[in-house]
Amino acid sequence: MSDHQVTIGFKQRAKKVLACILLLVINNAAALTTNNSETKINKGDRLGHDMTAPIPAEEIPPAPVLNVEKALQSIHVQDGFVIENVAAEPLIQSPVDIAFDANGRIWAVEMQTYMPDLDANNEEVPQGRVVLLEDTDANGKIDKRTVILNDVVLPRTISMVKGGILYASHESLHFAEILEDNSVGIHEVVDPIYAKGGNVEHKPNAMHYSLDNWYYNAKSNRKYRVVPLNSAIPDSAEEIYRNKYWKMLLSTTENRGQWGISSDDYGRLYHNGNSSAARGEYLRPGALMNNPGLQFAVDANTLGSNHVFPIRINPGVNRAYLPNTLVAEGPNKGKLNKYTAASGNNLYRGDQFPEEFYGVSFTPEPAGNLISVRRVTQVEGKLEGTEIYPQAEILASTDERFRPVNLNTAPDGTLYIVDMYHGVIQHADYLTTYLREQYESRDLQKHNAGMGRIYRLRWAQRPLGSLPSMTSENPQKWVTHLEHPNGWWRDMARQLIVQNYLQSLVPQIKDIVKNSQSHIARINALWTLEGLDAIDIETIELALLDKHDKVKVAGIELSTRLSKNDHESLAQKLFTLHDDNYELGVNVALVAGQIDSPLALPALEQVLNLYGGKPYVYEAVINGLTGKEKEFAQYLDAKDTFNNTEFTDLLAKVGRKDIANSNVLNLSKGQQNMYKRGKALYDGKAACFGCHGQDGEGINSMGPPLVNSEWVIGNPEILAKVLLHGLMGPITVDNKKYDISMIMPGFAQSLSDQELADISTYIRNNWGNKAHPFGGNVVTKFRTQTSDRQMPYTEAELIDRSKND
Repeated sequence: MSDHQVTIGFKQRAKKVLACILLLVINNAAALTTNNSETKINKGDRLGHDMTAPIPAEEIPPAPVLNVEKALQSIHVQDGFVIENVAAEPLIQSPVDIAFDANGRIWAVEMQTYMPDLDANNEEVPQGRVVLLEDTDANGKIDKRTVILNDVVLPRTISMVKGGILYASHESLHFAEILEDNSVGIHEVVDPIYAKGGNVEHKPNAMHYSLDNWYYNAKSNRKYRVVPLNSAIPDSAEEIYRNKYWKMLLSTTENRGQWGISSDDYGRLYHNGNSSAARGEYLRPGALMNNPGLQFAVDANTLGSNHVFPIRINPGVNRAYLPNTLVAEGPNKGKLNKYTAASGNNLYRGDQFPEEFYGVSFTPEPAGNLISVRRVTQVEGKLEGTEIYPQAEILASTDERFRPVNLNTAPDGTLYIVDMYHGVIQHADYLTTYLREQYESRDLQKHNAGMGRIYRLRWAQRPLGSLPSMTSENPQKWVTHLEHPNGWWRDMARQLIVQNYLQSLVPQIKDIVKNSQSHIARINALWTLEGLDAIDIETIELALLDKHDKVKVAGIELSTRLSKNDHESLAQKLFTLHDDNYELGVNVALVAGQIDSPLALPALEQVLNLYGGKPYVYEAVINGLTGKEKEFAQYLDAKDTFNNTEFTDLLAKVGRKDIANSNVLNLSKGQQNMYKRGKALYDGKAACFGCHGQDGEGINSMGPPLVNSEWVIGNPEILAKVLLHGLMGPITVDNKKYDISMIMPGFAQSLSDQELADISTYIRNNWGNKAHPFGGNVVTKFRTQTSDRQMPYTEAELIDRSKND
């Protein structure tokens, strides 16, 4: 929908009427509280919001365009680190993602037409670019730019693949063959609906090549894998494209993240939402999705606090006028309080920083002009994060145009920072009148075309690592890189070996599994063998007997790749590991049902007895049964050694989760129609699933659960008011506190009373909720009573928790 621009003369009644009509058309737009004689209507405006600027204009410093030298002076880094410019305009312009090829060259996508003005006019003109950047004199700075493609609509991600590159446009995923002279050969669409629909801020991105040889994406439940043309296709995947080099498989995974994704040495994924520093998954991706009768999402743990500590005030944030968005008082008044635009997270796996930074999570906050770090630790069933620099950041700038949007561990061991260097980062679809005025007051909407930088963060007292030239190496050399201390080299070596399907290298790779002193190298070698279809019983037995638990975990997962002829021999070693500790117990449970052995059910029983009630245990056992649920239930009844209603309730839902969790069959015909319409709104126009999840379980840092929520199944007045006018956290749901900085918008201006009643019927009678539906007349009643409401509600206004103390 194009942006409406309406000028209202307050003394002209006819124009007032026209404005009111337009307000009903524009999604969530509203009459604004302002002292100006004219009002600009913007798509991000909300009914009744008082957009009085929290910081007087005279206290806000200007935001001029800085050349690279001055921009570097504006960036403050922690002691021991230095920041250097690698590339700047005109060599790089509006970059949003980069990838390094096997020779260390940088491939970048440039989103040239993002917000060309504050109304996003002509943003879908095909002027985005894919460019190749080279350092031809090896001095650490880019000196050559080659435009590979110059007609892409809003390109958003890029990744390397055998024969060329994968990149995503505004809607599709593409393959471009790169010939020896850097020209393009084959140029085809791989997936036409990769990023179809939605807003430019909320589309799939990343195409991150992970340890298990699949490409994972943020803001998506799709994963992709390149396999040889003659490879068999597993039941869980489908072929969607092929060329002369390979064919592409598509499969489903958990929906995760918003912008950017990375992984650790064990293949666990890290990502974020707008308002979370970083989130990490304790289990491998898809670990709880093997049982088609009942699937679970792996919870992503927020890593540490979501507070940030900018070094300049940040009035240029979309809803800075709302309470707690900016620091209200004291020496930090006007600075961003918490993440609001978290971007491309990177789990640093390089070798140029001191050892204590290996495995640290780095997350940019372009709205706060900074990058924050969290040390990641594993506890039982969970990942946790701790701020390395309390009350400070590893890197922050006083330049409002410094917009770090992606981070990459580089071949030289450092961290590369993709700086879009753009005054405007909020898209027009969400832009408020307040932020428009902020942008215009400092000319942030100007001078953006053609700007962009790439920086290198490095440790001052260590030299840079050597640059690769893998394409000129003998492939046997690639095998040695599987043990490299820099994770980028290990990943690229595995990708080259697997995507070229070099089975002749299997003996050399097996030698790493047997003899390497690095458990990380042994794990990487195991997954390289998996990519070559070369997993055998001898290798798995080595892994299961390894001295490091993480190698054992890899061996447990890869045991599912063995032939059934090996299962009995495998079971003798596999089904003793669960006794050692919780982590091995959970992972044994995950695969037990796929191993054809009479030892499988006793192993699952033992996992329940040892670890029942701990995180993921019941879900893992359900996942590991896959077709043996009735057999296992009978086995437990006969043994009578384990009896837990939480687990037996889950077991009973296998194969009928939707029926078991929905109350729709107990509703009248009219109420069932409301339920169906509500489901369509939840999944579509209202987009509730984006924050609360398709399963109503909520999404970390974005929205609390709707399941068993007193806000949903309680007093209809409370739910109606929240749907009409929104809600600001923190709130408590089912005795658990959720301190979510994202604000739920109200739907008073975008949905009718009947539509809101339909949504309420759906969420009050799904996912195990059972509450009497209410009609549109109830919503109308509370709409009338709250017609002068100007802000989202807070918990204290709607629920008196003191009565429960």
